[in-house]
Amino acid sequence: MKIFSKNNNPEHENRLRLQKLVDNAKKSAIPTGWKKETFAVGGLSEVGFSKNHPELLLIVSSQGRGIIDCSKFELTERDNNTDFDWFNSYELWSMGIGKLANEKITISGLCGGGLPLLNQYGDGIQYMATEWPIIDLIFEPNFKSIYKEDDGKDCFRIFHDYEIRAFGFSHNGEYFVTATSSEINVYRKEKTV
Repeated sequence: MKIFSKNNNPEHENRLRLQKLVDNAKKSAIPTGWKKETFAVGGLSEVGFSKNHPELLLIVSSQGRGIIDCSKFELTERDNNTDFDWFNSYELWSMGIGKLANEKITISGLCGGGLPLLNQYGDGIQYMATEWPIIDLIFEPNFKSIYKEDDGKDCFRIFHDYEIRAFGFSHNGEYFVTATSSEINVYRKEKTV
């Protein structure tokens, strides 16, 4: 009796099982209860949320730094300083600008790092690559999991593309981002009454 044969390929079967789970998620760029705004940023390399002002997102690009106020969906600061003495790619931080000028902000992007992938409301973001080189980001609301078949219908496939630079939540969980080399999607949790 052969354990492994052409008809018995566990890796292929597992990939198909995972792809089926991804396919169960709603294909929507905006999860229920959130608003989204997209900003074009050429040469984007890293992003990071302020811990002191969690609504403020620092963006690092080949042209310098910028700040987006996620509560208003507005670019509020811009600095064209490209000498990068304010940036540490090994320790994964960047000094802020404007209102964040005195804050060392942890960054995520080309050099590594990571933003929180879960917030205090139980919302999470799951990275999947069942159709490599295409990447899927799955938004899992309220402690749901894409890996549970019954939960998949409550999850959202918010990203389906070839390249992602960074993704994750702000430190207060009210905002999250997905970023590529050319744009950033900023999501804001809607206020409930």
